[in-house]
Amino acid sequence: MARDIIHAFPTGDDVAKAVADRFLTYTNECIAETGACVVAVSGGTTPNALFSLLDSDEYTNRIDWEHIFFLWVDERFVPQSNPDNNFGRAKDRLFGNIMGAAHYYPVPTNNGTVEEAADKYEQEVKMVLKRTEKESIDLVLLGLGDDGHTASLFPKSEALYERDRMVVAVKDGKVWERVTLTFPMLVNAKSVWFTVVGASKEAALARVLRQRKEYEEYSWEDRVDHCLPGAVLTHEPVEWYVDDSAHKN
Repeated sequence: MARDIIHAFPTGDDVAKAVADRFLTYTNECIAETGACVVAVSGGTTPNALFSLLDSDEYTNRIDWEHIFFLWVDERFVPQSNPDNNFGRAKDRLFGNIMGAAHYYPVPTNNGTVEEAADKYEQEVKMVLKRTEKESIDLVLLGLGDDGHTASLFPKSEALYERDRMVVAVKDGKVWERVTLTFPMLVNAKSVWFTVVGASKEAALARVLRQRKEYEEYSWEDRVDHCLPGAVLTHEPVEWYVDDSAHKN
């Protein structure tokens, strides 16, 4: 129940290039088959190199942006003008040149409460799926924290135990209040890719991969009490794009 495909590369830049190449192929094939591709992207620092690549001449004119619908896996509850806002970072790196073509749906963080933002974003996600005639997200791009968290699903957080909602507020995470997609939403995605780069992630990645083998017969619901959040998803397969400093054989 937890087969992993590990794509290992010498450097983080090599990882970003591999993911960009695969993103190009995957989204074009998805659009050819279904007419649209719904992609959920994560926050943090890992996606920055990928976004910059996708915004380069090598990719911009080869990707069918008009039929890609971007959602956010998670977001810090800070205004979009704040440098810690995930969408703000992506907007600067990716959407500057393609903004008129791409469909993107950031979490509403400029006003209200974090709970209100989660409620609004759940309705937004439902709207995107209805508009694209999808039952679930096509592709989720995830990272892995040095504590084993993914999305804004942190070890021991109440959000790990959500079973019904697509989106929840997180008030027991790190530093900021946050909004995140839940495990019920993530486990139903068609494809999941993790990008893990840097020596600071080595211990967490090793532990997550070990737990995924140890608890491979468990359902995702049962894994929550035994595994780090990064080991919970039960896709066949989960793909891991890692550099040599994060993954040592």
